[in-house]
Amino acid sequence: MDARDILRQMVDASGKSQRLISTEIGRHPTYVASLLHGESYPQVDTFASIARACGCEVVVRLPTTVLEVDGWQVEAQREARLD
Repeated sequence: MDARDILRQMVDASGKSQRLISTEIGRHPTYVASLLHGESYPQVDTFASIARACGCEVVVRLPTTVLEVDGWQVEAQREARLD
């Protein structure tokens, strides 16, 4: 399964539109659609931001620990709403 398949599953499971997720992470409304239908892939931090907007998380399992990848854009959007 590649990143595009995972993105598609996250978006579908979230119940949100691609446009809403795009704007929640601070991107153009067609950004997620372009990832799902295009040739490019997001950077890891953007991938994690999309995951968080979908109610998911991105983790890396090391032999002795698990690391969560934070998405910076979703956090920035949440902080802005709290101000």
